[in-house]
Amino acid sequence: MKRLVTASCSLALMLFTALLVCSNSAAVPSKPNIIFVFVDDWGYADVGFRNPAIKSPMFDELARTGVILDRHYVFKYCSPSRASLMSGRWPHHAHQWNIVPQTVDLGMNLNFTAMPAKLKQAGYSTHMIGKWHLGLKNEDYIPVNRGFDTMTGFLTGGEDHITQKTGCAIDFWTDKAPDPRNGTYDTYTYCAAIEQIFEHHDTSNPFFMYLSLHNVHAPLEAPPEFINKYAENSTCKSRRTYQAMVSVADNATAYVVQKLKALNMWDNTLLVVSADNGGELCIGSNYPLKGCKKTFFEGGVRSSAFASGGVLPEKVRGTKLQGYIHIADWYPTFSLMAGVDPSDSGPGKFPVDGVDVWPLLSGDANQTTHDEIILGFNFTHSNPDQGAIIVGDHKLIVGNQKDGCDSLMHSPQDYPCSKGPELPDCNPYCLYDIINDPTEKNDLYSSQPELGKQLLARYMKYADEPRDQQDQGYHNQHKLPNAGKTACAYFAAHGGYWQPWEKASSV
Repeated sequence: MKRLVTASCSLALMLFTALLVCSNSAAVPSKPNIIFVFVDDWGYADVGFRNPAIKSPMFDELARTGVILDRHYVFKYCSPSRASLMSGRWPHHAHQWNIVPQTVDLGMNLNFTAMPAKLKQAGYSTHMIGKWHLGLKNEDYIPVNRGFDTMTGFLTGGEDHITQKTGCAIDFWTDKAPDPRNGTYDTYTYCAAIEQIFEHHDTSNPFFMYLSLHNVHAPLEAPPEFINKYAENSTCKSRRTYQAMVSVADNATAYVVQKLKALNMWDNTLLVVSADNGGELCIGSNYPLKGCKKTFFEGGVRSSAFASGGVLPEKVRGTKLQGYIHIADWYPTFSLMAGVDPSDSGPGKFPVDGVDVWPLLSGDANQTTHDEIILGFNFTHSNPDQGAIIVGDHKLIVGNQKDGCDSLMHSPQDYPCSKGPELPDCNPYCLYDIINDPTEKNDLYSSQPELGKQLLARYMKYADEPRDQQDQGYHNQHKLPNAGKTACAYFAAHGGYWQPWEKASSV
């Protein structure tokens, strides 16, 4: 039987704020504080400002006083979006495979200078809380060896929110060792870590926090105090729990925001919130978009996202930005805000693909400087050779996208309590005008063959790149190296926790 230990983030915040009454004249660093919040498997419609059934007061306030990033693109599932964020590369220049317990032998390219390492060059203190999902087979891959000063969370891609069990072991980690505090709802432990980080932070120094929340990723679990925010008969059982998990993520984000304000750090902060992909099959609503996680339809890759904080100019607050942003763009944007060179060239790696989007955020530009956005290239996941590219107003999708459980559906706001219409799959191509047809109801590939050929040619130019560098040479999710038994035997002999099991290459 699971043991749900709870601790109130709100109560801890009250105590923390009381301690600051006589010490809120903190020095302000010349460089902005940067906070990036990932909400895991978060549906496009699963936030209060798009769906009144969702109770997310902090997300709603941040969007209202900030900028809604209405065309913010990510990969169609977890680990590649995180690799793009941390490296500034297109997914296929980082990796498109998803690290799962059976393929724990992989991780983000060690040749990359990860985002926190870049920011440390500018004197930032760097902190991570939550889900890593970028490798752990040896210590070179773990967060504190990729540039983070501290890390509390888990190393794999998903686990039980209460027991922290996944696969053959428990996954809970602090800095360089397993953390025995499993058995508590994960976000409550994250709140405790947030409190410790702010308590010890010198506010005269710039600050970076990567809050990579496990919510709202399956399994569907939420503390009773959050489930009870929603009336028992308000929706179906799974949807009620899912909505409560969104409220948990909102609460954790509020905890960070209120601490920043209590320490007089908010006016010099940029905070970005994004989903890592669309809502999960059978779970999240991406209304009114087509598709879900694991597809290249808008419901899989156009994430719910917004930016807020005191560094945003007054003229852009309360607006909705239509210019394209890709998750990789935050790497050069944050680097330049910190005053460091965003480039990361060298042997064994593609150069940084992201572009500086501060001109978009600040209102000095209204269009991306990307000529194109390559959402994915020639990778086999649920179907062979999948990919997608955006050029101008149009998106070309390559390969079948059906991945079971309503993956071709236009989900309603209360999905999965009710279901919406399904439209045909790409066979093998789909072409959409995503500006004038954002719900992708009108496939143009047959009616505009010349346009389809032009986008396909743009897509295929990536075939000229070194194939052994794309995805680190692994192009099929079903043929990845498997270290499951070796790793599990090591975990069993070392306390039953997930942890690096090979000697680091730098040793």
